[in-house]
Amino acid sequence: MIPRRHFLRTSLLGLAAGSAFQSADGQQLPPPPVIASGNCLVLDLVSGRILFQKGPDVRIPVASTQKLLSALIVAESGMLDRDTVIEAADTKMEPTKLHLKAGERIKVRTLLTAMLIKSCNDAAQAAGRAVAGSPERFAAMMNSKAAQLGMANSRFVNAHGLPAAGQYSTARDMALAARAAYMNPAVRNMVGRYEVKITRGDGRVSTLFNTNALLNPNSSYFYANSTGMKTGYTKASGKCLISTATHRGRTVICALMGAKGSKPSITTWRESRALLQWALGA
Repeated sequence: MIPRRHFLRTSLLGLAAGSAFQSADGQQLPPPPVIASGNCLVLDLVSGRILFQKGPDVRIPVASTQKLLSALIVAESGMLDRDTVIEAADTKMEPTKLHLKAGERIKVRTLLTAMLIKSCNDAAQAAGRAVAGSPERFAAMMNSKAAQLGMANSRFVNAHGLPAAGQYSTARDMALAARAAYMNPAVRNMVGRYEVKITRGDGRVSTLFNTNALLNPNSSYFYANSTGMKTGYTKASGKCLISTATHRGRTVICALMGAKGSKPSITTWRESRALLQWALGA
C-alpha cells in the first residue's frame, strides 16, 4: 500500500507524463495489441505511469463503470455496517436490479456488494441516498471527489451510471477513479470476487455472480491474473470495462470504453485481456 500523499501526488504527474510501451517495472514492451474500442487507457497502479492510451480525454458516457467512484465514496463514508431503509424511489432503477422492496431494511455493505458484483442500479441508488441523504447530494459528493482525484473532464448526475443529461467522463478520468477505488480495501476485496453470498433484511440469502467475464472460471475469457473492477453498458456508452490484473507483484489498470458493433462484449473481453497481458509482460 502506498502512502495517500504519494498516491495523490503521482496521480496527476504519472497520468500526464507516462511513458508509452514500457512495462509496469520500466522494461521495454513490444508494440501493444490493436484495439478497436473507441477509448482506452492502461496504467501502472503504483507509479501511475501510462502504458497505453487511445482517445483518453474524449468526454463520453461511461455507464456503470462510474459505480467505482460511487463505491469509493460509500466505502469511505464509515456507514458500511449501518442499516438503511429502502425508499420507493430506490426500487425504480432499471434494468439490473437487486429487486429491493420499499421498507426493506438492509446493510449499506450489502448494497455496496450488489452494486459492484452484479451492477444493481437500485442498490447503487439506495447506497448513495443512505450516505448523502438524497441522490442529488450524492451526485454533488461524486463531483467533489472527482475534482479531488484530478478528474478534470468528468461530471456525474447519478450513482449508477444510467444515461442522464450532462453526465460524462473519460478513459483517463475513470482510470484515476479506478486507481483510487483499488486502494480502498473494502472495494478491492469486493471487485475481485466472482461469486458472493449476501443476506437480505428478512434473512434471505442470495448468491450473486460477477458480471466481469475475466473473473469467471467457466468463461473462455477467464484470465487467472485478473483482480477485478467493473463492467458497464448502455446503448450510448457501448460496452465498457475497467479491469485490473496482477503478475509478479505488479498491478495494472485498463479502462476500456466504447466497444460497439455486432459483438461488443467479445471485443471488450478480448481487448481488455490482451492489454492486461501485454502490460504485465505475462
